[in-house]
Amino acid sequence: MEENYPDETYPDETYHQPEPKRGVSGWLIALLVVVVLLVLCCLCVFAALLLLGPAVGTTFSTIIETVEAATPMP
Repeated sequence: MEENYPDETYPDETYHQPEPKRGVSGWLIALLVVVVLLVLCCLCVFAALLLLGPAVGTTFSTIIETVEAATPMP
């Protein structure tokens, strides 16, 4: 049993091709790259402060002690 289907034709008024999807804008890609780089820089600075925190704290303590010793008290 073979059924013959008529060719379906669509008038121009009823059949519309879907609009092509717009790609991602170049400005949006650049903005995302800049945001990712800023986040990575902040994470690196945070990690460096965590790792070097005690050494930085000791350095500043030494500087403060030196300034206090050199400054005469009234």
